[in-house]
Amino acid sequence: MKINESYKGVTKKFLIEPKTIDYPIVKNGLVAVSILNNSEPYFVVGGVATQSYLPSSCRRDTADIDLCLIRPLSFPEFREMVVPLEEFLHDLGYTTEIKKGSRACTLTYTSSEQGSVSIEAPRRNDGNIARNIKRLEREYKNSRKKIIEGKDVSIKVSSPEDIAIPKLVRSIHAIGRYPYLEGYIPPTIEKLNDKIIERRLSRINQMRREAMTNPGDSEIAERLRFKSDLFDIRILGELAGFNECYWCEAEADWNTLREYSDLKNVILNAVTPDLSCHNC
Repeated sequence: MKINESYKGVTKKFLIEPKTIDYPIVKNGLVAVSILNNSEPYFVVGGVATQSYLPSSCRRDTADIDLCLIRPLSFPEFREMVVPLEEFLHDLGYTTEIKKGSRACTLTYTSSEQGSVSIEAPRRNDGNIARNIKRLEREYKNSRKKIIEGKDVSIKVSSPEDIAIPKLVRSIHAIGRYPYLEGYIPPTIEKLNDKIIERRLSRINQMRREAMTNPGDSEIAERLRFKSDLFDIRILGELAGFNECYWCEAEADWNTLREYSDLKNVILNAVTPDLSCHNC
């Protein structure tokens, strides 16, 4: 298999202590994001989106709040977009820093007592948006409104299917770089219970600690990401559930899943075997 997809900055997130959406600092960041509700075509993706569908006991720590926008976004445009978010966070006593990364723009807010969290959005030019507009518009249309726990505001969050499918794609690419990772795929699906979930989260947290103490080791980061993605797909399918027909519609937008359908099926049979497009 020849898959080569670079992950520049794959280890940078391990420099921030991860948190769940149960933490006040994360909730405050989500309230800040809700300021965009009436002005920007955004939705939350990634780890925070995953957590929003799960009970506290099943939430896996993450280091940032990832946003997806269905419009071009340059660094100056990002700076302008987050001005009201910064003002809100400053009023709560946080310090803020805005940075331009190789692929994304980041607003990091910090408290001496609570630590740091980053709000991140990918930089996209007109060409990138044009190539991906069909998928982005579909994902935006199927995003969900989620009430922030303990707050009287909501945010837009990616659907369970649109959270899981990119993780599936990323897992396939990870095996392309490190073939031994395929050995981490369980041969049969394991029935989940509270003890198994607790044990899996504990193992993932141990791996994250290893990654945080070795922030320059991309292989450790890849191994952690792979195990985390398998867990997320499994727990989302179990607790949030996937709409089979929408899954199949969304899957069609990803070339990797067509090109590596055998490996895709190996992963899916291990983490969500009941998915089928035959009835759609």
